[in-house]
Amino acid sequence: MLYHQSIPKTRSWIGPAMTVMVILIRIAFPGTGQAQPLAAGDPFVLASHPDEHFMNAGWSADGRLLAFTTDHFNGLWLCDADGENLRKLTADPAVGFGYSWSPSGKLILGRSATYQNRRRFHQVKVYDALSAQEENLLDKSRELKGLPVWTTDGSRVAMMVGPELKTGMPEKFEAVPKSGLPQKAIYAVNGKLFAADPETRSQTLIADFGQRNIFNISVSPRGDKVAFQVRGKGLYAVGTNGDGLLHLGQGEQPAWMPGGDFLVVALVEDDGYAVTSGELYAVDTATAASYHLGPLKGLIALRPAISPCGGWVAFDNPRNGKIYLMPIE
Repeated sequence: MLYHQSIPKTRSWIGPAMTVMVILIRIAFPGTGQAQPLAAGDPFVLASHPDEHFMNAGWSADGRLLAFTTDHFNGLWLCDADGENLRKLTADPAVGFGYSWSPSGKLILGRSATYQNRRRFHQVKVYDALSAQEENLLDKSRELKGLPVWTTDGSRVAMMVGPELKTGMPEKFEAVPKSGLPQKAIYAVNGKLFAADPETRSQTLIADFGQRNIFNISVSPRGDKVAFQVRGKGLYAVGTNGDGLLHLGQGEQPAWMPGGDFLVVALVEDDGYAVTSGELYAVDTATAASYHLGPLKGLIALRPAISPCGGWVAFDNPRNGKIYLMPIE
């Protein structure tokens, strides 16, 4: 797969005020092929809108597009990797929570919500980022458990509807190119994390936290590990075969570096009413050691997203509703 790695076009962030940190030493860890990620420059605004509060950015698999949502996770917006061509993809309510890109970098999977007589119903949709076409995979259901997910090979969508694991792909779109990874569906239900074979419907329990909510699930680029958060317990990583469960401490919204050895997470503080601080850290998934990525120049960084080439981290700042980029190496 070809990853888009070009530097953003000349924008207002380039100028005398920009300070570039020259990295003289990089730390490599025994047994890994990846050095500790380090900040290589100052954050700059990539996307903003006077009437919208953007958040929760996510890169397309080819690195050419970013998606993000607005307050209350309503709708999805897109822009090119250089911040150009800002446009709205959909206004569907709540679809910006837990959406995910297909391995082709063309389709976005999302769970939207509607209300009828004060009852919440979910729809599962796939959106074409290029044509803005959409198609329902599940229509107005109260039986959906958790979030729909792409299988790790990208060939189909999997979701728990009631007690049943359902899989499928929308008919109007071209077949989604496979990623080359084994076909697994990684999902959480009732405090348990499962890896399922969509063909046989067989499930393997890979982590059990009783009734504690498991959320922000993120599968590594190689498909061999999964990072996730557990309500009240923090951040974890485990092999998709169930081996090597490791508590990684505190951190939110885990995003994998391309090599699969490090996560980038946000360490967040609040005063009980609003977020007061958000810093970015790289976490070694073999040792749980963490390393600060910064400085952020007074910004609050939430929900990091790593570009497929590993050279950029996108995040949102709740103070102004803008999407930022920071170069890393």
